[in-house]
Amino acid sequence: MLEGASVVGWFNLISNIGFPAVVALYLLFQLERRLVSLESTMQEIGDHIEEGNEDEKSRRTRSKRAKK
Repeated sequence: MLEGASVVGWFNLISNIGFPAVVALYLLFQLERRLVSLESTMQEIGDHIEEGNEDEKSRRTRSKRAKK
């Protein structure tokens, strides 16, 4: 919403709804973008952990078979 807004657009927002509200909206959108990025990163980490657990399970199964 606020991305790519021109300086005139910013001044119009400030004059219409006030400086504190514009700052709050700007920070809200910045926080939202960072939360989305953080969420996707956490999902990737979880996927890597699951893959590592599956690899460890398969190694244990192979080592048990080799011992028999």
